[in-house]
Amino acid sequence: MKGIIIGGGIIGLSIARELNKLGYEITILEKNLLGRGASWAAGGMLAPQAEGLVGALLSFSIESREMYKDFVQQLEKETGHEVSYYECGIVCPAFSEEEMENLSERVEYYNELGLESKILTRQEILDMGIKISNFVIGGAFFPQDRQVDNRKLVISLVKYVKNSNMTVKEFTEVKFIETDDGVFQRVITNNGTFEADFCILAAGAWSGEIEPIKVYPIKGQMLSFKTKTKNEISKILYSNRAYIIPRKDSNLVIVGATQENVFFKEGNTVSGTFSLLEGLLETLPSTKDYEITETWYGFRPATPDSLPILGKSEIKNLYYATGHYRNGILLTPITAKLITQLIHKEEESPYLKIFGFSRFHIEE
Repeated sequence: MKGIIIGGGIIGLSIARELNKLGYEITILEKNLLGRGASWAAGGMLAPQAEGLVGALLSFSIESREMYKDFVQQLEKETGHEVSYYECGIVCPAFSEEEMENLSERVEYYNELGLESKILTRQEILDMGIKISNFVIGGAFFPQDRQVDNRKLVISLVKYVKNSNMTVKEFTEVKFIETDDGVFQRVITNNGTFEADFCILAAGAWSGEIEPIKVYPIKGQMLSFKTKTKNEISKILYSNRAYIIPRKDSNLVIVGATQENVFFKEGNTVSGTFSLLEGLLETLPSTKDYEITETWYGFRPATPDSLPILGKSEIKNLYYATGHYRNGILLTPITAKLITQLIHKEEESPYLKIFGFSRFHIEE
């Protein structure tokens, strides 16, 4: 059976890998280079608790977070390429009594659910070896949250795909999807026409440009710097001012991220970079003389309710795997698993109904 995946980001690549293992003939259509969109621009946090997720998205995200270790280990065995997976925990610093109160409520909520969480005093953060600023009055620690080096993960997935018998068409922009009597038939692109038995739309922030679904871009700017020594910053620091992500066994640190509703406006800006640096220095002033190594940006695939759009579409044999917004890296393993089960076994997880596109079809 033949399948087309529109979008060569981490979601599309992971679904392609799962289906390839089951013997499907997969063609990946990517408008640029594989994995160089939001997947490359991300921070790689696996942080449902630090993000403050609740409800169905929380349980969905926790399941995916707990799948990550095996997901990475299997991929490393298949490709021989190291994916830097790091169970480092995340500290959320508080800069006001109001923030401290909100974190206390979150910790209580997660502890009731059996998700390990802890309130920290300012001194306890300092005792962890984190040189926080005088603005930080305390915080919370989520030891089960972690990170993956998303760029190394992308490189590994691309290596898997290119070493397989899958067909990859880069710089191939989808013009439209053709159907016949409500059934998927083919994809028309600037690089020819592609026919298959089914199609999965996993085009990230561009998904709404291809199909009439409520996915739109939210731009995020980021930067990185180098510390003087490896592991100088021991934990991820996550607040509404900045998130600061020290890479495993490295002196590279990622800082993010702005949230800008500017459609597909390209480029890093002075104000965006300034806000990241301001957030960094308000958290860790000792970094002020360190070398900035890179600035970049990407476009998150947002939806009106900040939840993904997954599963069946109105068109038979056309499926959605998009709209992951801030959690695309985190939700990769579970998305690949559930979309594969839907196609291969016709098993529709309850999550695919919760996150289905039809939730936006409300009669006015």
